[in-house]
Amino acid sequence: MASLPIRWIRVRAYCHATEEEDRVARALEAVCPGGEDHREVLEGQHGNPIVHLARRLADAKAIRRTWALWDRAGILSAIRLDVEARTDADGVLHFRIDKQRAFEGRLELAKEEDSVDVQVKIEAYPARAEEIRRVARGLLSEAA
Repeated sequence: MASLPIRWIRVRAYCHATEEEDRVARALEAVCPGGEDHREVLEGQHGNPIVHLARRLADAKAIRRTWALWDRAGILSAIRLDVEARTDADGVLHFRIDKQRAFEGRLELAKEEDSVDVQVKIEAYPARAEEIRRVARGLLSEAA
């Protein structure tokens, strides 16, 4: 099986003082199974504690597994039409998944602010904006 032209996947979510951290961690796991975890304690504008949870995948098998999960959930077909707007000049594809739905085991694009942020680093050579977007379009057009 050929590898995907993806260097890494990074997901992150914020756990606010009113949320249970283990529930947010489970939402992150549902969106992106496996990977390296990172936890950082921050302070909100009014001194309230906020925990930033992040996970990164760089292994080709884990990336393929996560990509297939998103494909089965319909995420990839949902972002296919606006791939140009979702891909930045650094070659990163951006989208957000609903954090509460992910905790419940359902993956869908976020309509609200409270989400799991997803970043996918696209591999393209040469690494110019037009080539990055061409590769991203190709990746999403191959999705079921």
